[in-house]
Amino acid sequence: MEITSKPYLSLLRSGFFATPETQGQNLIDLLSVTGSGVWFDPTCGEGKILHQLSQAFQSDDCLISTYGVELDKQRAAKAQELLHHCINAPIESMVIQNDAISLLYLNPPYDYSMKGMEDDSADRKEWSELYRNTRYLAERGLMIYVIPSYRFADKQIARFLATQFFDVGIMRFSDEDYDDFRQCIFIGKKKSGKVKEINKNLYEFLLNMDSESFVQTKVNSIDQIIRANKKWEVPSGIQEIKTFYTKLANKGDFVEGIKNSKGFTAFINRSKPRQLAIGGDPILPLNQGQLSLLMASGAINGELGEGDSYHLVQGLEIVSKVVETEVKTHDNGSKTTITKTRTKRDVSVKLISPNGVIRKLV
Repeated sequence: MEITSKPYLSLLRSGFFATPETQGQNLIDLLSVTGSGVWFDPTCGEGKILHQLSQAFQSDDCLISTYGVELDKQRAAKAQELLHHCINAPIESMVIQNDAISLLYLNPPYDYSMKGMEDDSADRKEWSELYRNTRYLAERGLMIYVIPSYRFADKQIARFLATQFFDVGIMRFSDEDYDDFRQCIFIGKKKSGKVKEINKNLYEFLLNMDSESFVQTKVNSIDQIIRANKKWEVPSGIQEIKTFYTKLANKGDFVEGIKNSKGFTAFINRSKPRQLAIGGDPILPLNQGQLSLLMASGAINGELGEGDSYHLVQGLEIVSKVVETEVKTHDNGSKTTITKTRTKRDVSVKLISPNGVIRKLV
């Protein structure tokens, strides 16, 4: 068994890992933030990298709202403690306002997107998340895109980056992390307008990045870029996204709403057992039989009266079966005997007077 002192390597091999804190600090050194805005990580994991980047520039005059989406429930719970807004859902289910994000941090898992029923094949996440999430980035907004170095040579990815972005930079992780992760970072600003020309030099450069020797000799490390005093500006923008929700409803979100709804309250009231309310004087005087029925039903069972008029009352309903015979004579002189059984209900009411006399009313 291989034993490593770097536990994040097992996560890397399974398609997920958080950007090392060292590389996060390097990225901070490359950024120039002009003001408040929305920063978004669509596969945010535990939210650490977006939190690290935003906290470096957060101030009273620069309010950065952080948004994240994470599929894994446990990682999402941790991200919700660090980010202002985080939804536990697949990014494919999200509905998000377009052209709204000032900074997009994109470090997608290294596997394939979910395949639809009518799809011939599934796209790799590096491409599908790049294509999907660029639409949320505002014009001239900044994207930081972190993927394995060889994946930049994918023709779809290379053409998209060379067409949709300007003021770009491509760099590899600094030496302390590159050998483990083999990651490179693309930084660029989203172009404006619908018609965009491809940067052919950038396109050809990216196509060569499937060669590790090319990456080692032609792609500068991030610390080399820092020493060259290169900065990328994050523009200011809106501080809240108007549309940010998942189409997959969480049943738990509806519990409190149902409990507090008028319809549910009315249902509870209608479903409660109705209680017999007895009180006040009868409209007409009760005769002995009516009083006995009330006692037998339990309406006035137990103690009755006080002082010399105090009595103990017991009501009882006696149910029995009664068999009745009926003889029916037909026109031809024949007879038919019909036997019927019915239920008979009798009432027995007894009371005990203060001097111990037992009286049976019925």
